[in-house]
Amino acid sequence: MTSNVSVPIPTAQFLELAGFLQRNSDPRDPVEVLSEAVQYWLDNAISKIEPLVEVNRNTRGYQWKNLFLPQGTQIRMQYKGAYSYARVEDDQIVYRGKSISPGSLANTIAGTSRNAWRDLWIKRPQDKEWKLADECRETREEAAQKLFQELDAEFGKSPAGQSQR
Repeated sequence: MTSNVSVPIPTAQFLELAGFLQRNSDPRDPVEVLSEAVQYWLDNAISKIEPLVEVNRNTRGYQWKNLFLPQGTQIRMQYKGAYSYARVEDDQIVYRGKSISPGSLANTIAGTSRNAWRDLWIKRPQDKEWKLADECRETREEAAQKLFQELDAEFGKSPAGQSQR
């Protein structure tokens, strides 16, 4: 026998699903379809990790490939013994009062083509120390594994739903 848990969803959304099933002559129970939808999402989440790691959609910041830099993040680069600084404000990186991409920032500071991942140092609001940008980014697989470990720790379940206890 399978145990169940009640998960609230908006009534209008449930009724929309029930109506959709009825209009398409689908005899399945909407609750069964919701369960299948959750399993489908879990099975496919690894290929769509960005929405998973975006903890708060209202958080302001700059998305640099697979590295999110929250508002207030400081960015620096040392070139010829001098430090240059930029900062994440709202949803952009600002350097000398203008919006700029990480690659353009590194190139502008050096006056030549540079690899921003290897030249820029990052200090997010929660960081105590500066970190090389390349060390801050995670692969999709690392981010998914980290998320699943957090879910496992919180709920005691693997992503597939089997209890680990």
